Amino acid sequence: MFGTEMRSLKTSNHAMLRILIFTVFLVISSLLISCSQSSPQDNNTKLNNPPVALVYYSTSLSQEIIGGGNSHFLSIDKDGSIQTRNGDGLEWNAPVQLQDSNRIVIQAREKVHVQQGKGSEDTYSSRCRVSAGYRQMSGYLTSSKLYYALFNKGIDTHDNYISTIRWGDAQHHNCADIPEFVEAQGSDENLIYVLTSDHASLKGLNLVVMELEGSKLQQSKYPLLDIYTGSLIVQSKMVSTQNNMYVVFSTRDEHNRIHLQLMEINKSTHTAITYSLHTYGEEPDNAYFSLSANSIGIVDKMLYYVDGYGTIFSFSLDTKASVKSNTLAKFQRSSNVNDAMGYVYGAFYYLYRYDESDQVHKIEQYQLSDGKFLKKLPIPNLASKLSSGVYLYDFQMLTNL
Repeated sequence: MFGTEMRSLKTSNHAMLRILIFTVFLVISSLLISCSQSSPQDNNTKLNNPPVALVYYSTSLSQEIIGGGNSHFLSIDKDGSIQTRNGDGLEWNAPVQLQDSNRIVIQAREKVHVQQGKGSEDTYSSRCRVSAGYRQMSGYLTSSKLYYALFNKGIDTHDNYISTIRWGDAQHHNCADIPEFVEAQGSDENLIYVLTSDHASLKGLNLVVMELEGSKLQQSKYPLLDIYTGSLIVQSKMVSTQNNMYVVFSTRDEHNRIHLQLMEINKSTHTAITYSLHTYGEEPDNAYFSLSANSIGIVDKMLYYVDGYGTIFSFSLDTKASVKSNTLAKFQRSSNVNDAMGYVYGAFYYLYRYDESDQVHKIEQYQLSDGKFLKKLPIPNLASKLSSGVYLYDFQMLTNL
């Protein structure tokens, strides 16, 4: 999961514990969503309709180090037809759709690919090699019309944690290393907001605010919360309102109970307030983990977050209080999620999963406000497009069904 070639033996035991917790989180996520199909069929199918969803599978970092790895980028249209792009592996990749176009930016270890729709593609070299992402960490700034994606690089010889940010537009692609361990990211129209922690001391959360201007990156860092981060696991990306950023995270107490919390970050004062959402029991199987960092959204001043059990937590941004929770209709979390990932788009929650009873992949649409099941999109023969040893690392909706 990490750039092990950069790890230092000087890393403290506490730091290694924190990294181990994060690694276990990503490993569990990967194992739960692994796919065990055989060799993929060669596919040159072109979609007759614009894609409504994107799905990304890849080998893990360990496989890529040994044999190069491979990936499958799937575009799915409203009829369930699939266009497949096979490439090199990149764990936790972060595809981005460029706004007001059908172009998709797909990252690779040493390159950036811009898919132009209908299968055509432009390729650019990147001076910043990346080996793994974090967890669905990409976005788009509408004011500057720039995409960005964050990647997990590892610890350098001076015991500093390093991450890489790539950004650009369809023709220009930039990158830089930043001395941060990234817990979560989000953006508004103008700025990127990154939640970071100190991997060595396991104390404190910081807010790094990034501004992209062409090939220039400017960043400012602010201390946010003086808390112990050893058991902290961020469960969502950061979502934005006019004045605040919001992110869901969990911590474990001395009695092994899991506390699910919402953090509100003021964009102007760079201060944070936390609110309790729920307390789980011991949760030995970690089934409460969200089905993706994109399982969060805001609709009409109500924040919604969907956990791994399919519970929809509602929080009023007016009253700053939790509202009665709901559950995704007919959803059952199995011990092996197989292929399953969620995504909030507008007022709906979308669940991409493999239905074992029907033996087919599908996208299901639920209403965020009450969990009502609305419709499904079967995707026949998707499994035949995948090679063995790949994992589901991203699912995005580009429009509503």
